[in-house]
Amino acid sequence: MKILIIDDEPKIRNGLSNLLTRREGWEVAGAYENAADALKYLAVNQVDVMITDIKMPEISGLELIARIRERDKKTAIIILSGYSNFQFAQRAIELGVSRYLTKPTNPRELICVLEETEKKLGGKQEKEKDSGKIPNLFVQKAADYMKLNYSEKISIKEIADQLYLSPNYLSELFKKHTGKTISEYLTDYRLEKACQLLDHAEYRVGDVSGMVGIHDGRYFSNMFKKKYGMTPTEYRNR
Repeated sequence: MKILIIDDEPKIRNGLSNLLTRREGWEVAGAYENAADALKYLAVNQVDVMITDIKMPEISGLELIARIRERDKKTAIIILSGYSNFQFAQRAIELGVSRYLTKPTNPRELICVLEETEKKLGGKQEKEKDSGKIPNLFVQKAADYMKLNYSEKISIKEIADQLYLSPNYLSELFKKHTGKTISEYLTDYRLEKACQLLDHAEYRVGDVSGMVGIHDGRYFSNMFKKKYGMTPTEYRNR
């Protein structure tokens, strides 16, 4: 389970990181002192759980959650706050926060909350497996490889070599279980990541294509328009 921590107090960030990394199967993907840095990380990465404070400089925890919820409804969010204000708690509920804990937080209580969250996430993953989205292990591993390396140049042979399969066999297997060719799947994933990056004004439109592994700007623009019905610039200005 991948966990992201956002808190402007170093003592709390470090304490949470040390506490959670001791647990087998839990990974602290990052610990940030402000929401802006967390948003940059989440623009190109996914986590299972986010633990955040409310009162932080520039961007508050509630504003951070609201921005995340615009594009991500799945990540479980836990608030750790020194404020028990009812309005804060009410807004947190509206934003789909899993739990609202007040500081100082009992470590055992936080661990129990995370264990409950992990069980719920596990149940969702089992349902996805049962739904037959990508039932084949080789296909799943190929998809995972593309998601990890989408910003780099990737060939079908490279993916097949990782799985000790022939490129032709992997291509047939992938199309059979996903309904897409490997190239189609990779392009779609890259364009989805591009959408996430375009939502952040600090990234220039011209740089986004390279950030997602498509180094031909014209090709990127054409594929983007074909998929979304608008150019990357139009998407940003919508």
